[in-house]
Amino acid sequence: MVVVVEPTQFASSRLDLLKSNITAVLDAHEGFRIKQDGHILLLEVDEPVDAMYALTNVFGIRGIGIAEIADKELDSLVDAIVSVGKQIIHSNERFHVEVLGSAKGLVARDVEFAATAALLSELSMLNVKPSSKGYDRLIRVYIADESAYVCRIYRDGAGGLPVGSNGYALCSVYDCISAVAAYVLAEHGFYPSIVVVYSEDGMLRRVAKKIEVIARMLSRKSIELRYTYYTPRGDDVDSSNKSHHYKNTVLTSLLLDRLVRVSEMGSKSNNSNDSSSSDGSIGSNSSSSGSSRSSNNNSSSSIIALPLSSLHSIDFINSVMRRMSCRRNVIFPLMFSNYLLHYSRIFGGDCVREVQDINKSIEPIAVDDRYMGEYVEECINNMHRLEVRLSPNMMHDIIDGIRRTQCK
Repeated sequence: MVVVVEPTQFASSRLDLLKSNITAVLDAHEGFRIKQDGHILLLEVDEPVDAMYALTNVFGIRGIGIAEIADKELDSLVDAIVSVGKQIIHSNERFHVEVLGSAKGLVARDVEFAATAALLSELSMLNVKPSSKGYDRLIRVYIADESAYVCRIYRDGAGGLPVGSNGYALCSVYDCISAVAAYVLAEHGFYPSIVVVYSEDGMLRRVAKKIEVIARMLSRKSIELRYTYYTPRGDDVDSSNKSHHYKNTVLTSLLLDRLVRVSEMGSKSNNSNDSSSSDGSIGSNSSSSGSSRSSNNNSSSSIIALPLSSLHSIDFINSVMRRMSCRRNVIFPLMFSNYLLHYSRIFGGDCVREVQDINKSIEPIAVDDRYMGEYVEECINNMHRLEVRLSPNMMHDIIDGIRRTQCK
């Protein structure tokens, strides 16, 4: 019995990275081995059920199953499907046999028809029925290069691209919409380099809860955060969710823009130093230091992801973009409000209500710029880093780690 992992279509050219992410997630499983058979990955683990459910949070996977290995001959494969079906199909249930792949002398549709007929004959006393929609049991079969695999248990994967296949992107998390943007970044193959921004203790707790959800999708043992805070002034102390969102969107856009500009200035300075010291330097030492700098620069991306979507007016989006110097580096993970509501459900009912609350008012929001410059400077001065390991108490570890630094 093996765990079968079917990569998404977009992940098929990034299988090495997907294997690395899977290995990071299953590192705690003893005796774990991973190999490839054609277009699918096969995992040999001691606890296949635990491994399957752990991999449901890994981007780049279309489907995961616990499967029996069968020969690629029609009669043998049909017998294997019937054997699995007799174990998982119960009285009065609807079932569906789905075969993916093909082999010489073995056509997927022929296997499906033959296996369905054989199951109806074997389970005639149970009053079972075949159905391509609304079925109770799915028997998914993969025909690969070496063998066929009949899944007794199957779950849909997270989809998307393996995290890290598109490099890093700088983003900020301060409310539900920004958290969804970070999640979608990861789904599209970016590793979100997160800057946490908060202004009061309740906001920190809400943000920490959302980051825990995001961190569990990143295929890492820990996550490194940058975090900062500011003190609200004037009318910003008591304002609606929508006002807070618009103000924090402008603030974090300016903050991320500032971080990228500082990073680019540092890179240019390093490059200048390299060129001035390259004459007469030893080749091996120069190469070694250059690779070290390249590695460090990978995590400080110049790509900025802003949580702007159709919830925002075009005037507001233009006003945000006009304030930024690094406009060529900006991407927008969120496109449509329905798309946003779909993903907000991942973060719970409170997040859905927050999005609906921001969306229900059609009146434009005028962002008060009086204190924006002070907020940005305060956030820069209060910037810290925190590395948090994945654990059942991750949300509290984030809050406690930030509070400890803030109290020093």
